[in-house]
Amino acid sequence: MRLLLLLLMVVSCLQAQWTSLFDGKDLTGWKPAHNALWTVENGVIVGTFDPAKPGGGWLMSEREFSDFALRVEFRCQPKDANSGVAIRDPLHGAKDPAYTGYEIQILDKPDTKMPTGSIYNIQKAKYMPLKDGWNAMEITARGRHIAVVLNGEKVAETDHDRSLRGSIGFQSHSKDEVIYFRNIRIRELK
Repeated sequence: MRLLLLLLMVVSCLQAQWTSLFDGKDLTGWKPAHNALWTVENGVIVGTFDPAKPGGGWLMSEREFSDFALRVEFRCQPKDANSGVAIRDPLHGAKDPAYTGYEIQILDKPDTKMPTGSIYNIQKAKYMPLKDGWNAMEITARGRHIAVVLNGEKVAETDHDRSLRGSIGFQSHSKDEVIYFRNIRIRELK
């Protein structure tokens, strides 16, 4: 019985380390950058192309993070929509996070240069087709090391030091595409 209680306490402590970055109600703690429309619908962040200001854009966290594990669920409409998750962007989307921090690509095309899970323009991911509906991504950044797990399978990892601290964000890239994000949780690593 004592062992079971100890195990439950350990599991509870491990789960407590994860913090939600999105309350499911509004975009508190997030700021748009460039030209995209961001809304909250039924507890989900929705990114769409803004026809009044074409060119796509980002939704960036106001907070910065250094070493962390980030979990996010996403889905695309259409399934092969182009999007991404920004990490460690020191400019909070003022320029393209793919070049100032890192972009973890979302693009379900097997013959593309950078399929889903790729660390954009740094490390190509092993191609894994996305599921219909929700997909899960976990990104771990510790020091120079970045690893990406897509739907439970590691698809990319690298050591790189372009940026070691910055904001987290989501991309709405192209016309006639919609991207959805939910269950956005982070565990800061020490």
